[in-house]
Amino acid sequence: MDSGRADNNWADGQTSPDVIYKVGIYGWRKRCLYLFILLLMVLIIINMSLTIWILRVMDFSLDGMGKLRIVPDGIRVEGDSEFINGIYASKIQSRHNSALYIESARNVTIHARDGGGDVTNRLFIGDKKVESYCNLFEVKNNDGEKLFSVDNSKTVINTDELRIAGEGGSIFSGSVQTPKVRAEAASSLRVESPTRDVKVHAPQGVEIKSTLGDITVNTRGKVNIQSKDNAIHLDSKNIALKNVKVSTPVGTGTQYPGVYQLCVCDNNGRLFLAAPNANCYATADVCS
Repeated sequence: MDSGRADNNWADGQTSPDVIYKVGIYGWRKRCLYLFILLLMVLIIINMSLTIWILRVMDFSLDGMGKLRIVPDGIRVEGDSEFINGIYASKIQSRHNSALYIESARNVTIHARDGGGDVTNRLFIGDKKVESYCNLFEVKNNDGEKLFSVDNSKTVINTDELRIAGEGGSIFSGSVQTPKVRAEAASSLRVESPTRDVKVHAPQGVEIKSTLGDITVNTRGKVNIQSKDNAIHLDSKNIALKNVKVSTPVGTGTQYPGVYQLCVCDNNGRLFLAAPNANCYATADVCS
């Protein structure tokens, strides 16, 4: 223990008494200091033990934490993962030869944003429905060929064949443009409009064909078959016109303008009109 002297102002010739000062911590203060140091050491040991336990349980390492691994391309998660809030990523993919499952207790919503942070596309998978909000929706095959596309003005289906298997068929509120319409094998094809007209247009030709069954056209109004630039061909062994009115005039009857005989060319089956009171004689340009 160190000691020191204290010099006071004494008169000349007098010696100052020696005064000894004790330096240190004694008594209860010393015991409290040792107790505080002991508690601090216990807390440090407990803290280090908990830290080591957490590191071992969470499997912290230089490569990541637990099943979460940090790779050069991003983050790899081995096993199932649960996200409490939203997740933001530029790409999500599964491991090689493994499936990717996205599951939610309520719904799954996927947003795509532009450079300004505004939502440009949204995919919503909810209760018994899937909704997509976008200006253009496309479906492509593995080769990148477009199979189906929808925008604000039209719907395009680029497959070789579109099958509608419902018993009620398909209902279109507007026009349909397609090169071919046919029914399933051993089934009938029916095209109808309950309250309006059915119009079939083609830039080159319209072919209505039934290899085994009949072709029936029913209407409450008129049936108009018109070819503006060429001819209409009815090719069959038997052509029957039923329920045609028959004129039975009394005596010579009355002649009306615009009434003719309907004649048929024997060589090509072409129809032509002749005078009502003459035989069916055709000129060379009619039956040639």
